Amino acid sequence: MARERLLDFSPLEEALGCTFPDRALLEQAFVHPSDDTPGRPNYQRLEFLGDEVVGLAVSTLLYRRFPDADEGCLTRARAHLIDEEGLADVARSIGLGHFLSLGKGEEKTSGREKDSILADAFEALMAVVFLSCGWTTVLSVAERLFGPRLGTGTDIATFLRHIDRDYKTRLQEVLQNLGEPVPVYVVAEKSGPDHETRFIVECRALGLTAYGEGRNRKKAEQEAARRFLALMQTRTASTKKTP
Repeated sequence: MARERLLDFSPLEEALGCTFPDRALLEQAFVHPSDDTPGRPNYQRLEFLGDEVVGLAVSTLLYRRFPDADEGCLTRARAHLIDEEGLADVARSIGLGHFLSLGKGEEKTSGREKDSILADAFEALMAVVFLSCGWTTVLSVAERLFGPRLGTGTDIATFLRHIDRDYKTRLQEVLQNLGEPVPVYVVAEKSGPDHETRFIVECRALGLTAYGEGRNRKKAEQEAARRFLALMQTRTASTKKTP
C-alpha cells in the first residue's frame, strides 16, 4: 500500500473546515514531481489551476474586507499574502509538509520545509478544494486561513504597515536616496542539520554592520535589513540629540 494512503487527513480537513470526498484527488495535491512512482500523477496540473483559485479568492477577501482601498493598495496586499513566502507560511500553519510525497533527493534536502514546494502544494490543495467542494467553500477556506493575517480593522494602510516584510527593498531605497551604494549581504554562519538549518547573515553599509538570523538565507537577509534600518533610526535620533 502506498505511503500517502496511510495518512490521516482528518487534521487537515479540520484545519480547512471542509471534507474531501475524492481521496485520490486530494492525495495527488501532495505528490511532488520528484516522486517518480509509476502511475502516480504529481500536483503540477492542480498547481496550475490552484494559482488562479488562490489569487481570485484572496482578491475577493481583500475587496470585501477593505471597501475603501484603492487598486494599488489591494494589489500590494494581495502580492504580500500570496507570494512564495506568504503561501509557504500558510502551508506550515496547516501542517501541509507532513502530507508531501517526495523523491529521495528532496527528502534528503529537507524538501518538506522548502518555501517553493510548500507554496506549490498549497496552490494544488486549493485547486482540490475548488474542484471537490466548490467556490463557496474556497472563499470560506480563504477567510479561515488568510483572514487572521488581515487583522480586525478595515484600514488597509494599517494592514500594509503591519505586515510589510520587504525590508531589503526599503533599505536599498533609503541608501539610494542618500546617494550611497546598495548594501552587501554576507552569510556569516550556517549551522544545524539539513531539516533545521539556520543562517546568520551580515548586512554591511555606511561602515555599519547588522546581523539577521533565519531558517533560510532569504529570511536571514530580511531580518538583517530590518535590524540595519532600526540601527540607522537609532543613530539618526542620537545625532539629532547631540548639541
